[in-house]
Amino acid sequence: MQSETGLQLLARLGSRPSIAGVLSPIFNDGPSAKDVIELFGTEGTGKSEILLNLVAGIILPKTWKSVNLNGKDASVIFIDNDYKFSILRLVTVMENRIHATLKNAPQAEENLTNDVELLIQKCLSKLSLIRCTNSSELLVTLYSLEQTLLSNPNISVIMIDSISAFYWIDKCNGGESLAAQEKNLTLISEVLSKFINSFSLIVIATKCALMKKRMREDYNLEKSASNIDRLKNDHQEFLCKAWGQLVTQRFHVEKQLASNHFKCHCIHLGSSKNADKTVIQFQITDNGIQVL
Repeated sequence: MQSETGLQLLARLGSRPSIAGVLSPIFNDGPSAKDVIELFGTEGTGKSEILLNLVAGIILPKTWKSVNLNGKDASVIFIDNDYKFSILRLVTVMENRIHATLKNAPQAEENLTNDVELLIQKCLSKLSLIRCTNSSELLVTLYSLEQTLLSNPNISVIMIDSISAFYWIDKCNGGESLAAQEKNLTLISEVLSKFINSFSLIVIATKCALMKKRMREDYNLEKSASNIDRLKNDHQEFLCKAWGQLVTQRFHVEKQLASNHFKCHCIHLGSSKNADKTVIQFQITDNGIQVL
């Protein structure tokens, strides 16, 4: 027989802080509870930067000393499998965002800038950063998070950068058996599914484009295809079936070679909802992501 405290019951059944609209218009009015979002693209297309900007918006408060910061005041678990997460970059984005808001807020007191460092330290306490070196470690880590989720109803999101980090290692260790190659990621997907359904969590993960569906002979077809069709054709699923079935939205992210701009497009999976045909263009600046 299992027992749980009232706080644990509240964490499991109660509503967690909403992060809807945290990085619009890229995510429009989302992400919403139980969304599983995959950011898909090659290296250097801004996937990790999108996650970092999401973290900044999620852990900042909604208001601070009567100044509207438009944060979500929620907590995040960030699993950094690629060892790319930069706390200095996160602090820079948050500082610039806060100072820009204070500059444009007529009601802001002049001495508030001295308190920004203390505010950021408080915000960072809502971020749990975990680093894993292989899929077995990632699986064990996720198993251990259940108690954390039970005791902290402020956690709204689990981010994974990236879910494809251990693909080649698992493929090598699994030998010729596809089931052995995919065993850990299948179990990881099952644990995440349990968390999503039990705690109404949001999962956001990056996936590197290790495989591509199109071959060089499709070049002429690519030139005549629309942006939407081309982005759809770019995706080739190479992870396990359990992960593919878990994803509800996939964002194709790519960098434009002629400029320092990026673009992404969302495709809703396993849903009758019509896909948004808008391709969002953005750039990465010292202040974070700026939509063009």
